[in-house]
Formats: sequence, C-alpha cells, structure tokens
Amino acid sequence: MVWLNEAQHYFGSSRETAERIAASFRALLANRQGGPILVLGTLWNEYATTYTALPVAARKDPYPQVRELLAGRLVMVPERFNAIAIQDAQSLADRGDLQLSHVLRCRNAGRIAQHLAGAPALLDQYKMASPPVRALIQCVMDARRFGVDINVPVDFLSRAVEDYLTDSEYAVLDEGWLTESLREAGRSVHGNLALLTPIRPRKESILEGEAGRGSVRLADSLEQFGRVDRSPYCPPRSFWAAACEFLESPDILVELAEAALSRHRTHWARRLSDRVVELEGDASKLSDLASVWADVDPARAELLFLKSAELGSGSSMGSVGYRCEERGDLGGAEEWYRRGAEAGDGFSACEMARIYFESGDLELSEQFYRRALELGDGESLGGLARVLVDGGGDRDEALSLLQRSMCMLVRQCARISMLDMERDAGLNKFGVAPWLSRGQSMGWVKQIEEAGDAGDCEQFLEVVTAAANESDPYGLRCLYYLLGSSKGDAAEKLLESAALKGEPFAVVQLGRRLEERGDLRRAELLYRKSLSSGGEYALVALADLMRKVQRFEEAESLYWRAIDSGLFYAARQLSELKEGCGDREGAERVALLAADAGHSAAVHSLSKLRIQRGAVEGLWPHGLNPDGTPASRI
Repeated sequence: MVWLNEAQHYFGSSRETAERIAASFRALLANRQGGPILVLGTLWNEYATTYTALPVAARKDPYPQVRELLAGRLVMVPERFNAIAIQDAQSLADRGDLQLSHVLRCRNAGRIAQHLAGAPALLDQYKMASPPVRALIQCVMDARRFGVDINVPVDFLSRAVEDYLTDSEYAVLDEGWLTESLREAGRSVHGNLALLTPIRPRKESILEGEAGRGSVRLADSLEQFGRVDRSPYCPPRSFWAAACEFLESPDILVELAEAALSRHRTHWARRLSDRVVELEGDASKLSDLASVWADVDPARAELLFLKSAELGSGSSMGSVGYRCEERGDLGGAEEWYRRGAEAGDGFSACEMARIYFESGDLELSEQFYRRALELGDGESLGGLARVLVDGGGDRDEALSLLQRSMCMLVRQCARISMLDMERDAGLNKFGVAPWLSRGQSMGWVKQIEEAGDAGDCEQFLEVVTAAANESDPYGLRCLYYLLGSSKGDAAEKLLESAALKGEPFAVVQLGRRLEERGDLRRAELLYRKSLSSGGEYALVALADLMRKVQRFEEAESLYWRAIDSGLFYAARQLSELKEGCGDREGAERVALLAADAGHSAAVHSLSKLRIQRGAVEGLWPHGLNPDGTPASRI
C-alpha cells in the first residue's frame, strides 16, 4: 500500500516531477503481476478540480498523466459527516480518541475532516503571524475564554487590542492597520479555515441598527488552544476598558466581573458590576453578580441581592433573609423568607418550615416543607421526615423521605468532589465540557440519578456498586460516601482497589486517611507510586505531606511541578510555605502568578496570614492593576 497524504504535495510540485510520479503510479497499477496494490491519497476539492480539468486548445496540457491517474478513481468525501458517522466518531472519542473528542466539542457543523486537517496549519499560521495579527488573535482568545459571544464585535476589538501590542509595535502601525490585520487573519488554509472569520451582518440586523462594524469568529481549534495557552495570563487594561465601554450583555458582564475578581483585579470587577446595575437587567443576573461578591465583599453582595429581590427574584429574597438572620435580625429574616416562598423559592420555603418547627408549630412546618419539596428543594426531605416523626405522622413516609435524603446527600458529596477536582485542574486537564456531559459517564449518571431520586437505598447501592466496578468516577465517589457513612473498613478497601487502578480521587482520599491515623510512610509511598504512573494529582498531596514533615525544599519543588502541570491551586500552599520560611517577596510572586491565572485564593490566604501576624492590612488591599502592579485605589 502507498499512502499519499495531501497528494497535492506530489502532484503540485514541478510539472515534470508531478508527471513522472503520476506516470509511475499508472504503470504500477497496470502491472497485474505485482498485486494486490493500493495507492490511497487525500486531495482537496480545489486541487482535484485543477488536475482533472480538460486542457484548453492551443495551450500545453499541464497535467495529462495526473488527470489519467485520477480519472474514475476519485471518491468524494462528504462536506459534512452525517448523524450516523458523528455517532461512530463519538463512540471512538468516548473510548479515548482525544483528537476526535476535541473536534466533536467544536462548533464545526459536522466538518470533522476539514477541522482535523486544518487545525495544525492554523496553529502554525498563528505562531508565525505578524505582531498586530497575533495581538488580535490573543485578544479574541481572551474574550472567548471569559464568555464573550462567539461572534466578537470588531468595535470591542478595536479598543481592546491596543495593550496587547508593545509600545514599539504600536508606534509603527499605520492608520489602516486594524483593517489590514483582520484581512490577513481571514486568509484561509486547508479546509477553508481561517484564524478569524468575518461575520457578515444579516439584513434583519442592519434594519434593527445592530450591524456596527461587524464581528469576527475565532477558529474553534484556536479557541481551544487559547483556553490552555492563555490561561496563565490576565488581559491588559485596554481589554477591561473596552468591555466596560462596548459590551452590554448582562450575562457576559457578570462572567467578566467574576473573571476580574478571581484575578484580584478589584477595580475592574467593580466597574463591570456597576455596568450590570446600570443596564437594569433581569433580577437573576443581579443575583448571579451578588454570588460573585459574596465571599469577597459581603456588604456589596447584600446590596446586589436586595436590588435583585426588589425586582422579584425569589432566590435573592431567600439570600437577603439568610443575611438578616446571620446578623440577628430574625423578624427581617422571616419576612424575606415568607416573601421568597411566595415568589417560588424552595430555600425560603424550607427556612420558613424550620422557623415554624423551632417554634413548635408542626402543622405549618409540614405545610412549608411540602411546599419546599414541590419547589425542588432537596434539603427539605430530612426536615419533613423529622416533622412526621415528632408529630406522629406516617412513619413509612418518613422512612422513605430519610432514604431519599441520604441518597441525595451522597450524590451531592460526589458531585462536589468531582467539580472541585475539575476546578482545581482547570481547563488544562479536562477541556471545557462539564463532567456530566461526557459520553462515557452519561449512562451511569442517568442510572445513579434515577435510583437516587427513587429513594430505594438497596437499588441505589446496587447501581453505584456496578458503576464503581466499571471504574466510573461518579459511581466510585457515590459508593465511597455511601460506605463511609456506615462502614469505614469497606470504604477504605474500595479506595485501595480504585487506587491500584490509578483513580486520582481514590489515591488522594486514601492518602489523607493514612495521614490522619499517622501512617505517613505508607501515604508517601502511595503518592510516589501514583506519580510514577503519571498521576499528577498526587503532586499536591505529596507536597503537602513533605511540608507537614518539614522537608520544605522537596515540598517547594513538588508545588512548582504541580503549577507547571496546570494545577494552579497549588500556588496557595506554595505562597504560604514561602511566607512561613521568611521569603515574603517569593510568596508575593507566587500569589501574583496564581492571581493572573484566576486563582486569587493565594492572595486571600497570604493576606489573612499577614493580618494574623499583626499587619495593618492584607496583601494588595485595593487589588491589582491588569499589569500586575498593586492598585492604589478601588
């Protein structure tokens, strides 16, 4: 068999060479004594059209041998994979084909072959681009990873891109540099793919006054590449300023505010938040924004929850009530909970039920617990069971409610551990798809959820056991938390079995159990064995153990290895380690590195440490400027 990948490289060389190659293949195929022979190649449509075109009279025939070789032998590949082919591709992706898995996550409308062929060329084109084109691409990458629409407005780009260029690069640009750079970025490679594709506004958009200067779409493969490659960087000042000036979607502004806050860019987080308030968007967006600020600035969060509640958000009413109760305003809390329950918030109804239970009014408590359950509040399961038991109600129903409550708590613990792992690893490890959408796990997820909702503990145990035996991560966690609630030995044996298969959750959880009972040597061996098999999650666990036994140099080395592997959450422990060893500047450098990557926990942890040791204020109390220098104002 002869494989001609990108056959135009052979037939599109010098005319004489191409004709000799084609003639050789024709002779080879005509020789019946040497078979069987297969010559297989790939050829883009535009080249096939050129090579098979009939010669023009009075002109020399450019490709006679190539044309004869291809005659009757072209097999057209469909422009798009059909549903059956995509399903087959998904099966391969679920079994571990990472390239197909990546392509299927992209918005390619079935153009899988083009994507696979064009992605490497696009990446090369990006790496070799001129400074203004490279700046444009990086700016769009940042916009997409922070939630800006797939069609990025050119008006926004024209302002946002400036600080991606150095002073010397910016100084030599002429007046039409942006237009020329967009044109250069729009040149296509294999598969008719381009770095940036201009989006022509529809007539309806023009009539509605939405055309502006148009928008561009980043190639899917570069978007995925950018989420990893740009993850350690915070966008420059022009990016945030342009977002405040040109972007008007509350959804996007909330995401950008969260991105700014997670990078300790407090000033820009506030400005973006103010834009959401100015737009007088829907109550749910203000509630989302309040949640962003809840841990960093509780007072600001409460104001946002209050604004959202005044616009009719039941969940925000419950949040305001919770904060009233925290500061001792029980009357205010009850009023907001009541309003929230009336507005359809399950949490508020559950809190009203609790208040009535504590006051001894079991009848009203039962009514509100049942209302909370109707509204989807799973936390009410246990409360209603307690009311039935104390009030002499239906004990069979109470038992059923308790079983459903236990299944719910187990699943919650499992989900939290999985989501925490994804958050810690970030996009460098798992891409952008949430774990519940992964094909290989969906079958078990559905079965586990159905069994848990039914509240049949025996069936639930059977399903999660079967899932764990198939190494399903969700099933493993559910079974561990289920066994851990009653059978510690069985839970540890489960971890040991899963750890032998390299399951990161099992390795770390088993190691922690060993550390808790003082078996540090065995824990260390477990972590090192996992590392030798490529288990990067054991890096942080082993580093924490080395720090515990005061082997600080090795701990620091392991933390750096974890950070280099994309586990930026390790920066918090590393900054604490450096601070404890007296390296204050080193601790700040690590905290800045983590903040740029969106892990501001290192900054907050370091601030807390310094305040505990007598400092007047924490680290960078007014936040950071986009360039990483401390801000002098909020």
